[in-house]
Amino acid sequence: MPGRELPESGLAPAHGPTQLALLGRAQVLGPAGSTAILTDKLALLAGYLASTARRSQRRARLAELLWPDRGDDQARGSLRNALSRLRALGIRVATEADSVSLGGYESDLDQLERASSAACDVTRALRLSEPFLEGFDPPDGELRDWLSFERTRCRTLAQQALTLASDAARERGEIAAALAAASRLLALDPYRERSHRLLMRLHEAAGDRASALAQYQSCRDRLRTELGVEPSEQTMALARRIAGSPGVNAGIVTTLPREDAPKPRAAVGTERFRLSVAVLPFEHDGSATDHRFLAEGIADDLTTALTRQRDFLVMARPSSLLFSNSGDAARSLDVRYVVTGTLRVAGGQVSVAARLIDEKAGRHLWAVRHEGDLDSFFSLRDRLIDDLVTGLDAEIRLAERERAAETPATSLGAWEMFHRGLWHAYRFEPAEIARAQEFFDRSLGLAGNFALPYAGLAYVEVLRLAFLLEKDTAAGIARGLKQAGRAFELDPSSPFILTMLGRLRALSGDLAGGFDLLNHARERHPSFAHVYYCLSLTHHGAGEPELALKAADMALRLSPRDPLLPMFLTTKAASHYFTGQLDLAEREARAALAVKRGDPWALIVLVLTVAELERPGEARDILSGVGAAMPGLQPAHIWPMIARTIPAAGRERVARALAALGVPVDAEKMAVAREI
Repeated sequence: MPGRELPESGLAPAHGPTQLALLGRAQVLGPAGSTAILTDKLALLAGYLASTARRSQRRARLAELLWPDRGDDQARGSLRNALSRLRALGIRVATEADSVSLGGYESDLDQLERASSAACDVTRALRLSEPFLEGFDPPDGELRDWLSFERTRCRTLAQQALTLASDAARERGEIAAALAAASRLLALDPYRERSHRLLMRLHEAAGDRASALAQYQSCRDRLRTELGVEPSEQTMALARRIAGSPGVNAGIVTTLPREDAPKPRAAVGTERFRLSVAVLPFEHDGSATDHRFLAEGIADDLTTALTRQRDFLVMARPSSLLFSNSGDAARSLDVRYVVTGTLRVAGGQVSVAARLIDEKAGRHLWAVRHEGDLDSFFSLRDRLIDDLVTGLDAEIRLAERERAAETPATSLGAWEMFHRGLWHAYRFEPAEIARAQEFFDRSLGLAGNFALPYAGLAYVEVLRLAFLLEKDTAAGIARGLKQAGRAFELDPSSPFILTMLGRLRALSGDLAGGFDLLNHARERHPSFAHVYYCLSLTHHGAGEPELALKAADMALRLSPRDPLLPMFLTTKAASHYFTGQLDLAEREARAALAVKRGDPWALIVLVLTVAELERPGEARDILSGVGAAMPGLQPAHIWPMIARTIPAAGRERVARALAALGVPVDAEKMAVAREI
């Protein structure tokens, strides 16, 4: 019966369910539309198994976790009963020896993970944005920590899914649906300016400029009242543009600040050029001394590993040990980012969870959890520390770019100017690349001996070459090498600087020198995804697609939310193309285009792949999209553009494929084309 609560001895629906739903109220959905709502223990058991679907769980651990107030035998009996009831509902629980798993059974958590990377329809995205196991509030302890962690993770995935669904609906002209997704996105985080701007643009697209400006006012009032800050320059610029449109109430326009209104400038100091973070003691079960040592060891190891990140200012352990509250630590130690965590041991299993908090913005940015056998804790700890450093590095840098993008330009210091420049560069559009150059120059104007903006200017030259904004390849490479060399003189240990200098050395034809610098950057900063991407490109230039694929895979593993994600996927596609795995090449190229529609390099790889799969008509249709992605690009430009990226052994193959599609190929340039 729809909506019925299962009693402790409740029977299953007449037919097995088709889905386990854990987002919102936990329930199983039957094939004929029937619904069976799960009791607390069944919901928590099913939710725990689903959230750890890739790992089996020991019976002893599950019993102690869910029935901590019962003896071992009674708790195991309760677990057996609960597993039997889940099976009776049609949930395929798999057991092997002393372990339990869902045995490949899919829940809406799996659907949410897919929707966070590939757009689904708005109705589904709204459904998947409901809270994980809504209505459950277990007492303090490991179960509560796990539930809080999973809710944070699911909320982050839901934000990504709603953004993709809203964008896709808008592209289809379904503005009402796009508005629904954007409204839900804002409800998940009312202080997120990107969500406010999305709603403003959608109201404008619907022809309702008054509602767009009302949304701006709502954003401004909330930020002023709750956080004591003004909207970002981006938000105000959007509001000014909409307010300047015909037919808009003039009274609203007068409430907007002028673009040239003076604002206080942040002080410039070298201490601002580092990312400040504190690692607090990990919480643990205080009843066991050994557990305290394990928890302290993780925090110590993580602190030590983070200090190896050259641009991180990590608080020393004696200082961090004084605090248990992240807010107190941030205020007293004057840091922006705080890492907190928990360690739980039960039934021979250990579970470690960590969170990254931006205390100054009051936001949880990232969370991760690892579980394993207590007997193999030390190998688990090594993997955990590696994953934590990798994730923290990527998420903190992402947060810095987004924070700089939302701060008025006149309030930015040199550090923020640099990150604002990166934010623009990572849009990978000609106008944005020019804006990036402007912010890097302005950063140097505030602090002439700040190394990173010089590397930023070198990156601008790389992008100008990649997108044919610079036709004189030699001149562009020379300018880039000059800027990267200056950055290296000022700071020879920065991963970004080493990566840019290595990339430009490779572009100049010095593959050995490029590899030396890139490998040095990788050895010193093994969690920096960008260096693996540049290694992948350089391996391509050296005619080593297998090694290029390994490097691209590592970049993806290290930073799956990286702004360079479409580039990571494109170089994977190229690797598969050159190793003859055309089906995989097509899949990765289309995945890149799903992330960044119209990316010219992904389109070119897709053109070559589809042509060799003997679908020439489709290849020509895709080829027309390359010109649309890069205005001014003519067919005659395509071969010079890509010839520099292709190793000598593959040029004839690519040239034949393009010639068959009617693309002019200059045979003389084939012999002298260099890798870029």
